[in-house]
Amino acid sequence: MLEQAYRISRLLSSAVYPDRHHVDGGLPLYVIENPLGRMVICEQGAQVLSFIPAGKKDLLWLSPLAEFFLGKPVRGGIPICLPWFGVDSRNKGNPNHGFARNVNWQLAGISDADDSQQGACTRIEFTLDQYQQQPHALFSYPFSAKLVFLMGDSLSIQLQLSNTGSETMPLTWALHSYHPVADIASARISGLDGCEYLDNTSGLKRSTQNGDVEFNGEVDSVYIDAGDEQSITSTSQNNGGIAITASGCASAVVWNPGEEKAALLKTVGVENRKHFVCLERGSVCDNEVMLPPNETHSASLQIKLLS
Repeated sequence: MLEQAYRISRLLSSAVYPDRHHVDGGLPLYVIENPLGRMVICEQGAQVLSFIPAGKKDLLWLSPLAEFFLGKPVRGGIPICLPWFGVDSRNKGNPNHGFARNVNWQLAGISDADDSQQGACTRIEFTLDQYQQQPHALFSYPFSAKLVFLMGDSLSIQLQLSNTGSETMPLTWALHSYHPVADIASARISGLDGCEYLDNTSGLKRSTQNGDVEFNGEVDSVYIDAGDEQSITSTSQNNGGIAITASGCASAVVWNPGEEKAALLKTVGVENRKHFVCLERGSVCDNEVMLPPNETHSASLQIKLLS
């Protein structure tokens, strides 16, 4: 047990990331430190922006052009796409990736813990409860959500989504994780060989992955019924490699915008796209969850250095 080992500060983003773009001081952030590492969580979206194990480099990527504006997601870290991922298939006029990443979550608790899998860690819990009785204007189903972060020498994320209404709720979601690589040209993602995927650069054409995922331009692929474990490697990568282990996450999404699209994304930029890949886990497309009333969908994710 890390006896009273954590330290937590609530600061505006302009104080934590003074070189980024902010409005009125930016967004409230929580900076949490313990002997095993340091992490930064944005109150908006309960979005992890940084996780640095002690003595190591950041396992997450935050864009040098990131903007901290109320109601807009921050480019990098781990935004949550919820209660739909990508285009809302039932209302295509809705904004992509839902609204949960653009609203404030509530810090429900923080404590030192000794988890059976994570070991000594700090436990941080955020909740999204404001739609459990009165639904959001863009989504007619009441629900609640909880994110629990276990910060040790690795980072574990536990997600619970509860249908608090009287009708079965359609749900697609993803933890949209951005990870650093030394150079996108040398980046490789393993653990998806043989998996069927939908290629969003080709009208969602179905294909089967052959070997590691490589990046020779824009990649935007949704892997259906993906395995639980993947890894990211890149020549001369600061940390060597990153391992991702998931549970309750039927899909994997791999994304890098490529040069042409990166030029159109003002919070990415052509040069910056060389230094990250998104390896997201969740349940999307064919893996949509139909959640009955009073039921809860649970999932978890662990991010750590490759051993």
